[in-house]
Amino acid sequence: MRHTLTDQEHRLLRLLLGDPSADPRAAGEALGMHEDELERVLGRLSRAGLVRRLDVRGEAVALTPDAILARLVALQEEESRERLAELERFRETLSVLSSSLLRLRMEGECMPQTDRLVGQREISVALEGAATQARTEVLSMHPGSPLPHAMLKDSMQRNRQVIERGVSMRSIHLSTMLKVPHGRAHLAELQEAGAEVRVASVLPFRLIVIDRAVAYVPARTTESDPEAMTALEVRDPDLLGLFISVFEFCWVHGATDSSGVVPSADIGEEELDSRELSLVRMLGQGMKDDAIARSLGISSRTLRRIMTDLMRKLRADSRFQAGAHAVARGWLDI
Repeated sequence: MRHTLTDQEHRLLRLLLGDPSADPRAAGEALGMHEDELERVLGRLSRAGLVRRLDVRGEAVALTPDAILARLVALQEEESRERLAELERFRETLSVLSSSLLRLRMEGECMPQTDRLVGQREISVALEGAATQARTEVLSMHPGSPLPHAMLKDSMQRNRQVIERGVSMRSIHLSTMLKVPHGRAHLAELQEAGAEVRVASVLPFRLIVIDRAVAYVPARTTESDPEAMTALEVRDPDLLGLFISVFEFCWVHGATDSSGVVPSADIGEEELDSRELSLVRMLGQGMKDDAIARSLGISSRTLRRIMTDLMRKLRADSRFQAGAHAVARGWLDI
């Protein structure tokens, strides 16, 4: 077993060698050691074979200079052998690591640019690993209803670890986050940690981009069965460029705080907010109510209430008439 002498042990040993008749306890006191501290030092020197206990009372004396020299040489040889053995183990590990890196590099040259992740656990592991490796930038968009408080808390812990490493973070959330107390608190905590945060009335899809080198987007989601969730891990430069362009577009058209409700063209005394404008455009694209509700992060019941207010503001009796009025005001292209 390796025994490297501490500074205190060296000092006591030198004092005993300089005066073979010195009492070890008196020598320890001369060095300013407390009784417990001296006992620990003498115990280690005794186990190293440099002093000898005389009796059960714990009295100790130093060995002769020749014996101490021989023992110090032996200790150094033992330590050298252990270091050599450790270096050999380290060398073997590096050899395996080098082979693995070479294999991964060769596989990376021919590996697919898109990988499919199946199940909540596999997706979470991939995201955790990517966040751990992030070095420069994390971009993210979060559509859908606000996550439960416990999930946002776990997410915040990971985000703080990333930001504390000096990684910049920009994050876009739906404006519905501002209507939930724990959602507002989460956004405020993100900003306090150093992230740039914006909200938008609608977001096209969930997106996470790490260092502009890898992106994660949903492929298929079944909320009732987390194990049926599917995501894509994308490294293709062209797709990455597209995703980043989408993010930057949403970032420019987002808002930095709860002022995300933006007035639009004047229609009498009524105005449409940004969410209602988004709703009008999605209706013009022929999207189903369920898809619109998911995009806005609201329930079907809330969507029906917003639709009622929208029809009133547009002075329309049907969706067709609402579309016609929207076209007339330049909100929809034909």
